[in-house]
Amino acid sequence: MTPQEFAQRLNRLYAGTMMQDMEMLHAGEGRARGRVAFKPQLRQLTGLFHAGVIMGLADTTATAAAMWEVNPDGEFRPELFPLTIQVSTNLIRNTGGGALTADAELVHRGKSTIVADVRVTDDQSRLIAKTTVTLLVPKAPAR
Repeated sequence: MTPQEFAQRLNRLYAGTMMQDMEMLHAGEGRARGRVAFKPQLRQLTGLFHAGVIMGLADTTATAAAMWEVNPDGEFRPELFPLTIQVSTNLIRNTGGGALTADAELVHRGKSTIVADVRVTDDQSRLIAKTTVTLLVPKAPAR
């Protein structure tokens, strides 16, 4: 399965979840790229993207990269889902239109944790947020 096919499989899984407004463009080989287009329901009271949306996009993209690492065949198995255990985000700026793109890169692949660095940018390639996500590596169940 290619990283693009893996991303499309994730997009189908996102239907009906908090991630349904996000689109995974690429997920595999230690990286992932996700996108979310601005919609009125994703804004905070001043009309800009809600910080939770920005952080959610970063976390979802990091998780997509980690999912490939722990289960590259792309069959969703809850017991192989890498759970986020820590998120640290610096919000640099914000926007009230266009789309945000998150680029995640795995920087640590350990036996018990995976760490991803994520850059969220706007349509003008301006840095919106810098996030580090730590995920728990699931233990494969005995068969």
